[in-house]
Amino acid sequence: MKRLVQLKWIVVLVWALISILLAWKAPAMEPLVREKGQIKVPEGYASQRAAEIKSRHQQTENHGTSVIIVFHDRVKISGHEMGHIRSTLERLEKNKKQYAITGLTTHFREPALKSELVSKDGKTVMAIASMDPGKKSFKTVRAALQKAVKTPGVEVMMTGNRLINEDVTDSSQAGLKKTEAITIVFILAVLVLVYRSIVAPLIPLLTVGLSYLVSQFIVAILVDKLDFPVSNFTQIFLVAVLFGIGTDYCILLLSRFKEELADGKETLPAILATYRSAGKTVLFSGIAVLIGFASIGLASFKLYQSASAVAVGVAVLLLALFSIVPFFMAVLKKGLFWPVRGDISHHESKIWERAGLFALARPFLSLAIVAVIMVPLLISYNGKLSFNSLDELGDNYDSVKAFNIIAESFGAGKAMPAEVVLENDEPVKSKDYLALIEKISADLDKVPHVAQIQSATRPDGSVMKEIYVKNQAKTLGEGLEKSHNGIQKIKSGLTGASGSLENAKSKFKEATDGIGELEAGSEKISAGMGNLSNSLSRIEEGIQSGSAGADELKSGVKNAQQQAKELQSGFNQLYGKYQLVQSGIRQFISQTDQLPADIPKQVSSLQAAYQAFLKDNPEAANDPQFQKVQQAMNELGLGAGNDNDTIVSLYSQIDAVTATLESVDAKLSAISAGLGRFADGFTPIINGLDQLENGLNQTAAGQNEVIRKIPALQKGLQGIADGQAQLKTGLTTFGTHMNQLSDGLDKSAAGLGKIESGLYDAGSYLNDLADETSMEQSGIYIPDALLSNADYQKALGHYISKDGKMVTFHLILNENPYSNRAMADISHINRALKDAVKGTKLENAHIGIGGVSSINRDLDKMSKADYTRTVTFMLIGVAAALLIFLRSIVMPLYLLASLLITYFASAGLTEIIFVHLLGYPGISWAVPFFGFVILIALGTDYSIFLMERFNEYQHLPAKEAILLAMKKMGTVILSAAIILSGTFAAMMPSGVLSLLQIATLTLTGLLFYALIMLPLFVPVLVKMLGKANWWPFIANQK
Repeated sequence: MKRLVQLKWIVVLVWALISILLAWKAPAMEPLVREKGQIKVPEGYASQRAAEIKSRHQQTENHGTSVIIVFHDRVKISGHEMGHIRSTLERLEKNKKQYAITGLTTHFREPALKSELVSKDGKTVMAIASMDPGKKSFKTVRAALQKAVKTPGVEVMMTGNRLINEDVTDSSQAGLKKTEAITIVFILAVLVLVYRSIVAPLIPLLTVGLSYLVSQFIVAILVDKLDFPVSNFTQIFLVAVLFGIGTDYCILLLSRFKEELADGKETLPAILATYRSAGKTVLFSGIAVLIGFASIGLASFKLYQSASAVAVGVAVLLLALFSIVPFFMAVLKKGLFWPVRGDISHHESKIWERAGLFALARPFLSLAIVAVIMVPLLISYNGKLSFNSLDELGDNYDSVKAFNIIAESFGAGKAMPAEVVLENDEPVKSKDYLALIEKISADLDKVPHVAQIQSATRPDGSVMKEIYVKNQAKTLGEGLEKSHNGIQKIKSGLTGASGSLENAKSKFKEATDGIGELEAGSEKISAGMGNLSNSLSRIEEGIQSGSAGADELKSGVKNAQQQAKELQSGFNQLYGKYQLVQSGIRQFISQTDQLPADIPKQVSSLQAAYQAFLKDNPEAANDPQFQKVQQAMNELGLGAGNDNDTIVSLYSQIDAVTATLESVDAKLSAISAGLGRFADGFTPIINGLDQLENGLNQTAAGQNEVIRKIPALQKGLQGIADGQAQLKTGLTTFGTHMNQLSDGLDKSAAGLGKIESGLYDAGSYLNDLADETSMEQSGIYIPDALLSNADYQKALGHYISKDGKMVTFHLILNENPYSNRAMADISHINRALKDAVKGTKLENAHIGIGGVSSINRDLDKMSKADYTRTVTFMLIGVAAALLIFLRSIVMPLYLLASLLITYFASAGLTEIIFVHLLGYPGISWAVPFFGFVILIALGTDYSIFLMERFNEYQHLPAKEAILLAMKKMGTVILSAAIILSGTFAAMMPSGVLSLLQIATLTLTGLLFYALIMLPLFVPVLVKMLGKANWWPFIANQK
């Protein structure tokens, strides 16, 4: 020390050069925190496995950070505003590279996702962008995107886990600046009150300020070059701890220096004496704090490790305390305490003196007071933690506002769903794997608090009922029921047709008999035509010869007319019978006209439906009911083919008969008309006879006309005779085929009866399958039509990677993804997932679970494991340091016990304030660890301050020694506690909840320790133990 004082100017110059060099070489800390300070889960945890799997399979698109763009209006978004939103998103799509976008999901490009991306009230629209900044900083890319998404008429915000963490970083950096300013002002004010000097307070500020800057430069270089752990907490802890303990150490050194000067020593001897006593205490305390923070480096969690930067700062601080502070002591001398003049002696603590006297006089009452204050707090503490990053910020940040809008419009789980990722060794784009994916989806959907599953078989979050055998069976059953009804109609039609044919047989017999009558009638008509011809000849002769009288002639004409009318009447009777036969045949044809087409069509449709079901459900082939159905189907197909051939043959005959009927009908109609005109031709003859004398010539002319028509009538009668012969032959052949048709129809009806029974059995089986089994129990079958659907293939790309080996499930929870319940749900999901793939082709697939809930669950598991391990290392390190410094095993034990009681009591009080009074779900998860580390390290400082002074009076009885040490160190420790409390209280205006809670825990802990544990608890144990305080080194103490 003497040498350092002599070289004081060189020492200061070295500090100046080192500081300048480090400031020149060191990078800025804030960008490093953004780049390397994000919380990351180590390898081996589910969320990290998910990230690794995704990075292997998302090389070209949709990789990177997910950012949710939220468009919102207080009222329903109008069509005009929706057009603006569409234009904004289309512009982003065209300029994806410019904004580092690797993928953009919108409902404009994928209308099937409208229900997922547009709120029901129409006030909110979401778009999901995947971003990969590459070499650019995320902050720069985010700012550019934020500017690009501005849209007229609506409010636009962005959110996502990365954005929220970025905002936490921004908030922490802003809080750091506030903390630095408040800390400096607070320390300066306290030191002025303590020293009643203007100069003395500047020494700690200059010394600690230089230490902070140099240590920050060193840490920045280490982070940049060696990936030294860093986080949002690093700089704030450096400020709080260095300014806190640095000021405390300076107070201790300056107070001792003041004592030594007050004793009449010169400057150099006073400095040397100060560092022989107080310097040793400072060194021991600093090493203890250094060990405490250095032990954090043994943690596996990078966030915890980031606090080890404080150890670097403590090391720099100790160098400054042993080089720069002596410089100011040597240069300023007594002027260090200007403007105080005269007595500059150190004042003893009256508060601690009275507390010590009370504790030593009434130890049990003193312990009772400690118990009354501490025990309720210890009992109330249950260690409830919160992982809600949103609470860190408040509603002032757009990322939080956007999240809250999504939570209100869609549900909190929609903003940040859990993501299950499976990596297989072969592609999963096949029917079997898709069926397995649906089975996994169904199993995960049963996990409590899972509101919706989005997967390759549930792209829009809803169950695709058409892929379940239960619904397929229901659909097929309905089809079979329709076929059953159709078969019943066909059977009824066949039975009716068969009956109609039986009735038609009698009509055909009548028709055949009628043909005989037609032939007889035709013969009579032919004979009548001969008689008519003879009569007409006689009339003609009579007219020509004039031998007969007019009356005789008139009588003959009337007789001829009567014969013609009788001929027409007989013909009309024959024509009526013919039309009756023709009507019966046509009625039969119309009733059976569709049979050749309908029967094969119905049978073919039924067989196709049956074969499709059997293909989709091969296990049904072993069912006895289905075997009966299959046999009926085979018989139906064979019978239908034979019956159809018979029907087709019959119809060819029917067509021939129909053609003959049409021809005969035309001829008969002509004959009937001719006979009518023939009979009417006699009227002018009779009239002519009445006027014989006036119109004999006219009569002769009419007679000649009648005679000329007789050959035509005879020719027509010959055509009728020929048609009658053809008709008789056709009807005879048709009658034979009618018998065959009737037999065929009867057989077909019987076959359809068997089919009807088989269909009834099949329908019953399918209805039982649909009604009595759940969808999962009935089985899954992926139809070919679904796989070939273009829209489905497009949606499939969101859940199966391009190489087909990675499949993703999005699980939307009905809980806030940051909540503890959501974290517990991830554990349930993990168990359900392992059970779902067990014994399947995906049993050996690599599994990962991503999403903020999974990340927080992993952080919880990891932080708890690290907390226990690191705390153990720290306690061992601090205990070892205390053992060495205090030369005792007993003192470290009760000092650490007092610190542990203080920690848990202050943690209990912090929990009461923030959980029970302010309504937070728990203490921020990082608070217990950092609170413990800081409080133990700083509390150890105070312990060493007191007990080192206690050891100086070891020649006195323990009771007197501890009381004297308390009087001497009370002011120093109380001042240090107030300053440290103030430095941590300066973290409160930062607005970051975790810093606020750490500050509360540390502040209350320091006050508990300085006002309760050290003055009331420790003296009682010192008195009770006596000389045992130095066990097992009692002999050395003597």
